[in-house]
Amino acid sequence: MTEKKPVFDIGDTLMPSYRIQSKLMGDVFRQHGTGDPPEFRQANFRIYTAGDVKSYLEDHGLGDANPVRVIDKYKDRERRYMEENGVFRFLKNVSREISEAGFISDNTIEGKKWMEKALEEHGVKYSDLVVSEEVGVEKPSPEIFQEFLDRTGRPGDDFVYFGNNLNRDPACRDLGMDFVLVTEYRVYGDTEKDFETLDKLDAEKVRKHL
Repeated sequence: MTEKKPVFDIGDTLMPSYRIQSKLMGDVFRQHGTGDPPEFRQANFRIYTAGDVKSYLEDHGLGDANPVRVIDKYKDRERRYMEENGVFRFLKNVSREISEAGFISDNTIEGKKWMEKALEEHGVKYSDLVVSEEVGVEKPSPEIFQEFLDRTGRPGDDFVYFGNNLNRDPACRDLGMDFVLVTEYRVYGDTEKDFETLDKLDAEKVRKHL
């Protein structure tokens, strides 16, 4: 039987995005003398877009903070985390030992550009990267998964999707993909549902789910 191909969510699947963003915002607020920020709501915030960052800062009394500098700091922390914790190495191992990975993420086009550049700079080969902003819908809408399948020219049952959001990511199954819950970082949704799980991103562990 032909081995299926892995497809990954990005935020809180490949790296602890919530933790990195929350720590960054805490640092920004403290640097401006206002203490810790309110509870950080990732689902309503787009960290790569200056307009969204500016609105977030202004809404919480930090209108004098430079949103572009905040974004640059986030990108640097994200890149350093992926380097220091072997995420790029993991993806290269998947590409070399299994097949070129794909990515489907609720994210902006700016976020996609950053990720594409980071993958290229670190020599990671991949099949395709689809984000919600370019499709016009977010998961669990089937269109975002279908867009990935259309670009690859393969049916859903050729793929296994690795994600961390139980309210959104299992929708991939409606298009024939298998789903594996990644629990290494932050898991959203009903954790009592019975799914295969992966506790750490490792090429051999990924292979066992394909």
